[in-house]
Amino acid sequence: MSQFKTAPDAVRFIVAKEGIKGLYAAKRDLKDAENAIIGAFAGAVTGALTTPLDVMKTRLMIQGQGNQYRGFIDCAQTILREEGAGAFLKGIEPRVLWIGIGGSIFFGVLEKTKSILAERNHRSAKLKL
Repeated sequence: MSQFKTAPDAVRFIVAKEGIKGLYAAKRDLKDAENAIIGAFAGAVTGALTTPLDVMKTRLMIQGQGNQYRGFIDCAQTILREEGAGAFLKGIEPRVLWIGIGGSIFFGVLEKTKSILAERNHRSAKLKL
């Protein structure tokens, strides 16, 4: 929001001032676009961090009857030995994009739905008085 040069600067400032809990406290209602951006960022980070696990899961699923791998650890060791560490990141770009878009939509819709329901409950409570 232009208050900090980088996201890590913002995180350091918040943690120094408010502690870890400060990262989870919302001082105001966020705008729809802010919720969508937060969801996209969370989805993209999640997609990137879980890509190596997804690569191994996919390899184990498609090995078929040949049982190329003897399990999860063997799969990881074989990939590393035969293809190198970079193989664990195969498909990271579309995965990050896809999960980021999904996170944006999901989190944006979730927060909008929560605000609509909260407003509806507030109006309903007023009518009952």
